[in-house]
Amino acid sequence: MAAATQPLTNASIKAAKPTEKLYKLSDGGGLYLAISPNGGKSWRLKYRFNNKEKTYSIGKYPAISLQDARKKREEAKTLLANGIDPSQQKQEIKQQKKKEDEKKEHTFKKLALHRLEKIQESISESHYKRMLRGFQNDCFPYIGDKHIDEVTADDIIEILQKMEQRGVHNSAKKVHQAISKTYKWAVSNRYAKRNPANDIDINEVLGKKEVKHYATITKDEEIKKLLLTIDNYSGEISTRLALRLMSYTVVRTSNILQAEWSEIDFKAKQWNIPAHKMKTKREHIVPLTDSAITVVKEMQKITGTHRYIFSSTKNKSTHISDGAMRGALRRLGYTKEQFTPHGFRAMFSSITHEKSPFHHEAIEIHLAHSVGSGVSKAYNRAKYLNERRELMQWWSDYLDEVKKDG
Repeated sequence: MAAATQPLTNASIKAAKPTEKLYKLSDGGGLYLAISPNGGKSWRLKYRFNNKEKTYSIGKYPAISLQDARKKREEAKTLLANGIDPSQQKQEIKQQKKKEDEKKEHTFKKLALHRLEKIQESISESHYKRMLRGFQNDCFPYIGDKHIDEVTADDIIEILQKMEQRGVHNSAKKVHQAISKTYKWAVSNRYAKRNPANDIDINEVLGKKEVKHYATITKDEEIKKLLLTIDNYSGEISTRLALRLMSYTVVRTSNILQAEWSEIDFKAKQWNIPAHKMKTKREHIVPLTDSAITVVKEMQKITGTHRYIFSSTKNKSTHISDGAMRGALRRLGYTKEQFTPHGFRAMFSSITHEKSPFHHEAIEIHLAHSVGSGVSKAYNRAKYLNERRELMQWWSDYLDEVKKDG
């Protein structure tokens, strides 16, 4: 008759020393402590399931005490009595926990912000802020905490309809686009199984909106009044000069706001706007006339030691807000139906196409509009640079002459 296994004691466990080979100390009932050559001690349970001998890993000593190990042994025996494999159950619990952790990690909000962070350097600052604002204001409150695969087309439609009810039609279309691009990225990286935004016909949800052109001014006497009114603006000097520089360069508002001293080449008399700040994602060269340089040098006396040309008076490390120029025009008496900062671009396009001797392509390229095929775009930028210098001199002279004589 085999001798009965002597149960382990805390003293015998502590006294157990490692040897060259792994060995076992049995506690009875299939439970044993494995002592490895490196001194590690692990609790294991030998059992049979479906006529197969198996081993259940309980945990390491002393994290799992002798008392706890015996309790785990009895729990395992109860499972076996009910036809449940304790090792398989442990694996299933582990997988379930992994899924729950993944669910918490792979929410729409976390993945949308992760993607936005990854692409931040490749898009303009204004584009980044617009997408972030759209997510924070309109998406995250409704679908932010949902696992990305739990978001449905209905969820997205509800977000878009709420935005449409607020009258922000264009913003709703951009939010839909941002959601769709987030899903395309998530599917490509195996964070999501499919893109629910693909099921949505944006025009069916929002309807078609009549295109409204930016308010502008094209008559000489009205342009003179506008330019003189801006010159006499009594608010922040940075806002006044930003409006003046925009009139001479006709770049997008975001480019004026984010203009940095490092981008200005006084010797070459040009402003080199990097690709990540452009809507086209291509570097844009803006020829600077003497009138434009005069405005820049006036700002240099004020913000020349800062990063941004039009630095905020409250925080020198950032630029003036995107509402500064709009607000100035409102205070000067111009409603949004009469004129906006973007109106300088429409003014320039209308007048130069009608009155100047320059090619359509040169005008459009200066406005950073897409012209030609992908191959020809880079060629055109170089081809028309000299003509654009002449174009901008013509435009500068036109403004100065109108303001002087009317």
